Amino acid sequence: MHDEDEDKALGELKRVDHLIYVTLKYTRTVDVIRTVIEKLISTFNNQSESMFTTFLDDKKVSYIPTVPLVRMKDLEKHYKKDKQVKNIIDFYMLLKRIYNAEYKAKEEYRKNVTLVTRDNEVNIELLKTYYELTQEYISYLNNINK
Repeated sequence: MHDEDEDKALGELKRVDHLIYVTLKYTRTVDVIRTVIEKLISTFNNQSESMFTTFLDDKKVSYIPTVPLVRMKDLEKHYKKDKQVKNIIDFYMLLKRIYNAEYKAKEEYRKNVTLVTRDNEVNIELLKTYYELTQEYISYLNNINK
């Protein structure tokens, strides 16, 4: 089962790649930026589910939390001494805050389309950085889970 969740995470990353490098090229809207952020969050949700399935198989946990946010917080407890896991959880929380915040569009349909929230501005370049970070983090989580 956990391989299936891992595959879901990698599948989401493929969709994010397409959204950034193809869809955003032709459809410069804040909705596409939000969709990318949603897919990045979904990638982490699938990865955490995969990890907890492994924990369950190894009898490290007695159940898998159904709420993704709780899973991510519990992941932090399982890897208390791992700074990178803390960074991953913080990044996940940032993505959730951006996605759930009230937002407006700046320069929609233009080269510098930007999603603006009270605390953050996400443009295409930052979105690419988020995507690359997510790839690194998912790879890291896959490796510590083996």
